[in-house]
Amino acid sequence: MKRRLLIHLGFPAITILGKILPERFSNKFEQWKIDFNNRLIKSKIVKKPKSLLLLLAHCLQLEECSHRLTKDVFNCAGCGKCNIADLVKISEKFGIIAKVAAGGRLAKRLVKELRPDLILAVACERELTEGISAVYPYKVIGVTNSRPCGPCVNTLVDVKKIERVLQDVLEKTIP
Repeated sequence: MKRRLLIHLGFPAITILGKILPERFSNKFEQWKIDFNNRLIKSKIVKKPKSLLLLLAHCLQLEECSHRLTKDVFNCAGCGKCNIADLVKISEKFGIIAKVAAGGRLAKRLVKELRPDLILAVACERELTEGISAVYPYKVIGVTNSRPCGPCVNTLVDVKKIERVLQDVLEKTIP
């Protein structure tokens, strides 16, 4: 019930407020929504998810990379210039599905096709908050990326954080 209220009332209200305020406040509001959602989702997990999707924003891929990852994340050359190769290794280590989405519509389609029990999504604050609402009632844990080159280009994620979140979710659950 809390999550439904958050998704249908809280997220839209905070989004409107975020659009009125300067960007630095907007990102803080969106980060708060993501953190609150993550706490709710983690508190509801009581058994190991049968299927877990690691959903990655395409902006994590180096802009100059010629490999197309939206069709198959395993097309990654593993050069190490972006985080994708490390994230693919993590997906293999934990036995989870990893997908790269080039936008919200593709992400939503992937979720509808794969129907995972849990989604670990990596994107910017705005994409995460919109995505969490768009795929409700699917459970999403969001991890924000960093944007050293600006929005939507050559973004990064703390790979260790992704691994910690997966360990936390999978170790807290009953086998």
